[in-house]
Amino acid sequence: MPQLEYLAKREHAASLLVTRGLVNSMKGKSLATTFSESTDELQDILKQRVSEYKEQQENIFKKVDKKTARVLDQISEPGSSNWLSCLPLRKHGFVLNKSEFRDSIRLRYNLDLDRLPSQCPCGKTFDVNHSLNCHLGGYIIIRHNEIRDFLAGLLKTVCSDVEVEPQLQELEGEQFTRSSTLTGDQARPDIKARGFYRAGQVAFFDVKVINPNSNSYLQHSTKKVMENAEKQKSRCYNERILNVEHGSFAPLIYSVTGGMGPQAKTFEKLLCNKLAYKQKQNYNDIINYYRCKLSFLIRKMILLCIRGSRKTSNRTVELSNMDDLEFNSFESKVN
Repeated sequence: MPQLEYLAKREHAASLLVTRGLVNSMKGKSLATTFSESTDELQDILKQRVSEYKEQQENIFKKVDKKTARVLDQISEPGSSNWLSCLPLRKHGFVLNKSEFRDSIRLRYNLDLDRLPSQCPCGKTFDVNHSLNCHLGGYIIIRHNEIRDFLAGLLKTVCSDVEVEPQLQELEGEQFTRSSTLTGDQARPDIKARGFYRAGQVAFFDVKVINPNSNSYLQHSTKKVMENAEKQKSRCYNERILNVEHGSFAPLIYSVTGGMGPQAKTFEKLLCNKLAYKQKQNYNDIINYYRCKLSFLIRKMILLCIRGSRKTSNRTVELSNMDDLEFNSFESKVN
């Protein structure tokens, strides 16, 4: 109760401050038409709230174990909770069925899921962590491609010459200082877009979706894992693209928990700014839509990795039998 009393007093004082200008205008004391006479006062209120929230967060982190603190840190990332707070608009794909919603809630709170197989067809023990890393079934590639195609589609709205998996120029004896630089045909970034950062310049992007809770990452914080993934991608592409293509390169790192790396955040802001200008819409509306769309996309891809079948079902109907059925049905109508 003391906490609620404190919040009530704080919100009441903030409300009086914010509406002071309109109250004075209604009383005839001023001609103000805004909610506050001082922008600085509003900024002070926001700064105080942010400071209080950070202090509360730090106190909570001190009381929980490391595993729980890691989960709380991940779900507090910008964009990771948009699937919970946005309107369930079916036309935009912002919907989950009841099974997907239950699984998502349990994943959010680090709870075990029901009806999971005990063993993966690859031979290893099956759990959530394994399902997000196992390449059997092709779900890891599907997860990557879905995000890549989503970003490429948005880039086509604001840039020219957008291409998925572009072929880089062939090398003719060029030497690179880094041995990690990709020099063969496998050096194919995910997206090329001309004019994103600078008019006429080609920008290349490479998407990577990681599971920060993999055993190999647990020794580092989620933020450090994302930064290391960015550096690894840059070591592979940056020098070749700068020196041979005369373009720019940015690694776009996303996590299965909904977070993103520093360069992906910069890309998000610039892309949404360009989309808002192009579509003549409010920037906040555009970035909220972007984060909601990306949040649902990642969420559904995670559930596909967990619930998708990695082996052929015994109940699969043979295609030849279906062909016979359709042919017999056609014959019966003709006769």
